[in-house]
Amino acid sequence: MNGNALWQFGWKDDLAIGDATIDAQHRAFFTEAEQIRVALMSDEPKARILEYCASFLAALRVHFHDEEQLMGRVGFPGLRDHQLEHSRLLAQTEETYHELEQATCLIDCLLGTRALLERLAEHIAHDDVNIRPYTGESDVRACDTAGRR
Repeated sequence: MNGNALWQFGWKDDLAIGDATIDAQHRAFFTEAEQIRVALMSDEPKARILEYCASFLAALRVHFHDEEQLMGRVGFPGLRDHQLEHSRLLAQTEETYHELEQATCLIDCLLGTRALLERLAEHIAHDDVNIRPYTGESDVRACDTAGRR
């Protein structure tokens, strides 16, 4: 199965919210998701795949914390609902990681992992972009990759 047919998401500049740290974490998410996809579809040892996933999970925890801190600083009114969604997504990610740990055939985990990563990408595209008006960046496309005008 072709990776492009399986994973139809990737970083686009219009996903930027105007905060250099959060935008860098979001970009990294798509890179890390690709690493996981490639590892699951290759002959990578299970231990290496779990390393990728553990690193992704750790980065996700840091990202959610950083993003919630940003939302608090900028007065984002949807902070509480966003925190609840982060809790749900983190629980789903941890569950998927544990399924991978227990799996005897990692290809069986591919669809579940794909669905989770797509849900995380949708969260960025549909929920996180709502923070943009509160970051003071009206046109994030005018920002370079370091978040400066």
